[in-house]
Amino acid sequence: MWYHQESNQGHKDFQSFALPTELWYQKAKANILILNKALFKCFCNFIKRCSMNLVIDIGNSRIKLFFFKNDKISFYKICKHDEFVKTLTTIPNKEKIINIISSSVSTNYDDVIQENFKNSNFFQLSNKHLKLPFQNNYKTLNSLGQDRIALVSSAVHKYPNSNNLIIDVGTCITYDFIDSKNIYYGGAISPGINLRYSSLNEHTSNLPLLEFKEIETLIGTNTEDSIHSGVYNGVIAEINDHIEKLYVDYINLNVIITGGFSRFLLNRIKNAIFADHDFLAIGLNHIINYNENI
Repeated sequence: MWYHQESNQGHKDFQSFALPTELWYQKAKANILILNKALFKCFCNFIKRCSMNLVIDIGNSRIKLFFFKNDKISFYKICKHDEFVKTLTTIPNKEKIINIISSSVSTNYDDVIQENFKNSNFFQLSNKHLKLPFQNNYKTLNSLGQDRIALVSSAVHKYPNSNNLIIDVGTCITYDFIDSKNIYYGGAISPGINLRYSSLNEHTSNLPLLEFKEIETLIGTNTEDSIHSGVYNGVIAEINDHIEKLYVDYINLNVIITGGFSRFLLNRIKNAIFADHDFLAIGLNHIINYNENI
């Protein structure tokens, strides 16, 4: 109930009559602002549900394109390097792609990507202002591979507040460690399976160049089986030794194995998590979300 305050002259103050109307107006204005903010938020959420993130994983031989909608992969495409530009130009509904991020271990396609998606936000891992979802204690930041950044980001997203060792078995075998305090230290890099085969051929006179073969025996009874045994069992021994040494300091340790050759290590690496083929892409998408939410 509103009361009108008497003025010092005994007359009713005009402002006291206006006070209820003024307060009602201010309250109505505030409610409209709140409503507008709520409507705007709903609109943004609607746009976000309709929009997509494009994540591009540029490898040495192939390029993978993942389309994320509501943080889930709606579809993906794999192409060769000489097909990449054409693939970009034929992507439908480009206006729905709001954010783009890419990682590359080979060719830099940043200019090509920006040319094809002028209206999208392009998150570049080479940008020093880009925020990462972990504390990066690597000493040579400029030389840290973009694929390794993406893999660590994926581990942080899927297994937070944990000691994680990510092993990527591809052209090279990379080991990356991040502790339960979200601090990334680095890891190790060694030759991948195909590199080991080619090195034996290129740096010797008589050893043949072989393609990978999964072999059960440890002792090769001929030259080819000896090479297969040395490469395959050597990789398994290297990985298991790396894990065992980390277990000394970190009893609670997640071992995450990914990469093109990881499927050949099933049942050969103890207590390991074998990640899906989209593990790196999930890490890149997480970087987009992390930068949007800070």
